[in-house]
Amino acid sequence: MNDESSGPSPIWDFLGLEVRITTPGKAEGTMTVTEKHFSAAPRMHGGLVFVVFDTVMGRAVHSLVDSDIATIDLHQRFLRMVGPGLLRVTAEVFHPGRRVMQIRGEAYESRGKLAATATGSFIILGTAPHHDLPGA
Repeated sequence: MNDESSGPSPIWDFLGLEVRITTPGKAEGTMTVTEKHFSAAPRMHGGLVFVVFDTVMGRAVHSLVDSDIATIDLHQRFLRMVGPGLLRVTAEVFHPGRRVMQIRGEAYESRGKLAATATGSFIILGTAPHHDLPGA
C-alpha cells in the first residue's frame, strides 16, 4: 500500500489531501474541509470535490499501470452538501481496459453519509502493460 500526503501538484497541498492505494485498482483519499475550501455558501465548492474525485480516481488507475494517464470523462453527482470536517473519497477501477479504464468513486462527508458519486474514464497514454485486478 502506497501512502502519499503531498503529490505532484500544488493543489494537493492546498486541499491537504492524503491519498493511499488500498489494493490494486482501489484508492482512498482524505482531507479536512475548512473555510478555505468553501464556495460563497458555508460548504465545499463543488469544483474542489471534482478535483478530489479526479485525483483519487487517477491514483487508483495508476496502481494498475506504469505509464501516463489522462482523464477523458468524469461525471459527478451530488446527494448532499459537503460541510466542514473530514471528507473521505474512495475510487475503484471496475473495467481495466487495455487503453481506457472505467472507474467509479464515492465521497463521504464528515458524518459518514454518502455526499456524492462519480464515474469516469481514464486513457492510458503510454504502452506499458497494466496489472490485472485481483479476482479478474
